[in-house]
Amino acid sequence: MLYDRAYMKQPFGPEGGSRFVHSIKRSIVTQLLLINFGIFVLQNVLNILFPYASFIENTFAFSSAHFFEGKLWTLLSYSFLHSYPGLLHIFANMLGLYFIGRSIEPILGSRSFLILYLASAIAGSLLYFCFHFDPSGPRGNLVGASAAVSGILAFFCLIKPEERITLLLFFIIPISLKPKWLLRGYATISLALLFTEELNGYGNLAHSAHLGGLVAGLLYYQFFYRDSPDVFRSFQEPSIELPKWFKKQKKQTAKVPYSVNYSDSNAQLKSEINRILDKINLHGFASLSEEEKSTLEKAKALFGR
Repeated sequence: MLYDRAYMKQPFGPEGGSRFVHSIKRSIVTQLLLINFGIFVLQNVLNILFPYASFIENTFAFSSAHFFEGKLWTLLSYSFLHSYPGLLHIFANMLGLYFIGRSIEPILGSRSFLILYLASAIAGSLLYFCFHFDPSGPRGNLVGASAAVSGILAFFCLIKPEERITLLLFFIIPISLKPKWLLRGYATISLALLFTEELNGYGNLAHSAHLGGLVAGLLYYQFFYRDSPDVFRSFQEPSIELPKWFKKQKKQTAKVPYSVNYSDSNAQLKSEINRILDKINLHGFASLSEEEKSTLEKAKALFGR
């Protein structure tokens, strides 16, 4: 939505620019990073002080046993825990959150980004539960933000499928590829490892949770980001229209700076606004022409009614 984007929440000009920088410092991505690292430090401290207690894991990690015990909050809380004492697990997840999150949060807006992130985490634990619902099974607790990061990764690959990116394979070897191939490869590998490793009791990676996050990102893109299908659009637009003779006629002023009818013109304006907002996301406010700034202000006044 237009008003959920970071660009439209600040006025143009030097003061607006400083507020925009301040909003970045308070972004959801930054807050999620701080929360995850803070909880990880707490995990390690408690593990050193009380090595046999495992209070946090027994209370907030997800497992089928915890689910049947009524700890339903673990469907989400597990995503803020990470395995320790090693750093690789949290480092890989937070690296993905930072680089992907800072790219799509300005596009979605903070609230929508957070919804996508949390929904992906819940979808990951639910799919994991579908494959490991037996409390006496060999799998242990589920922890980590991998499902949530998988969800925002799927969304990123779907909105920018052709924008070539560079990744560090094994954190060493740089490879360049298009996001659409990254998504397909990641989904294929996760699906294969689900049946060859996870379901056979090999390894510690929850590939089912990763797939759950990917599915959540796909569904969010399909039903909440793209144009809504007819079944959803029917709830957004009135299904009954009053006859023209019954409607109150508005007086026409002599000079009208711009006009919009809520059909083709409305669609064209939304398309132009999306193009301008994407331009801001890629190149910043300085790249806008005066005409584009004026268009943003007109849209802000129109959609704010």
